[in-house]
Amino acid sequence: MIARPLPYDEIAPRPRGTRSGRTAAHVRRKRTKAKRYAGFVQIFSTVGVITIAVVVYLALMANVTRMNYELAKSDRTKSALVDENSRLDDRIARLETRERLARLANSLGYREPDTFATVVVPEDRVATVPHGSALLSWLR
Repeated sequence: MIARPLPYDEIAPRPRGTRSGRTAAHVRRKRTKAKRYAGFVQIFSTVGVITIAVVVYLALMANVTRMNYELAKSDRTKSALVDENSRLDDRIARLETRERLARLANSLGYREPDTFATVVVPEDRVATVPHGSALLSWLR
């Protein structure tokens, strides 16, 4: 009777130090296969790490550039508002001049009073009304 050989995966591991020809060939094939792809894996992982570093750097630089544009825009807005504020202050000063107000009063028919009247306004007196018990004064 001819015995069928067992597949390599079903072979029980032997204690360290003892090797058979079949397991040694299996281990050698595994190592050779791993070494064959090790160079590709190392190259692709290096390229991947460098690509990720470049993408992160570009994202950070894009963020800095966006913030610079926002800063320039806010500076332009601030200078425009300062200019408008100074124009409005000048207009207020021009509208508040005594000569202009006197001309406006004359055109409306107002005149300077002949006599000045002084009116004395009495002080407000607060009337206190008792609210019942002194213990419940905090309910007001």
